[in-house]
Amino acid sequence: MDYTTLVDGATLQQHLDDPAWCVVDLRHQLADTAYGERAYAAAHIPGAIFLHLDRDLSGPMTGKNGRHPLPDPERLKARLGEVGIEAVEHRLTPTG
Repeated sequence: MDYTTLVDGATLQQHLDDPAWCVVDLRHQLADTAYGERAYAAAHIPGAIFLHLDRDLSGPMTGKNGRHPLPDPERLKARLGEVGIEAVEHRLTPTG
């Protein structure tokens, strides 16, 4: 069974006030790591939160694990909880 968290604009608009939905702005540019925060501050989807690829969604670099290593699962879970995202399996919608 396939799952997706991508939705079209019309579906998103219907759920902007839905407390079960969380819109996350993840804009990032490798050459300008402050770009996403600037773009979010300039304009974003109403109610969206911003998470930074380097600070929020990557683990520490060791020199052997790439530019954006996977974060520690408990650290990621805590960070997502801080912004109001909780693990709720029944929110996933099957596609196909």
